[in-house]
Amino acid sequence: MNIKRNRTPSLDIDHALYLYFLGLSTRSVSKAIFHLNKVKRSHVAIWKWIQKYTPQKISIKRKRIS
Repeated sequence: MNIKRNRTPSLDIDHALYLYFLGLSTRSVSKAIFHLNKVKRSHVAIWKWIQKYTPQKISIKRKRIS
């Protein structure tokens, strides 16, 4: 039986990623989610979330017009 442990609810992770991609630093995001949601996480944890959940770049192939 493999149970994956989630210490932080996914809604809080989504909120932190949203704040980061708005332009806040990882340290500022950790402070903000503590004040908003009372979830205390380090800036390193937030950095790991960013590495894990950043969507892959989508490559769009262009058609050549001849």
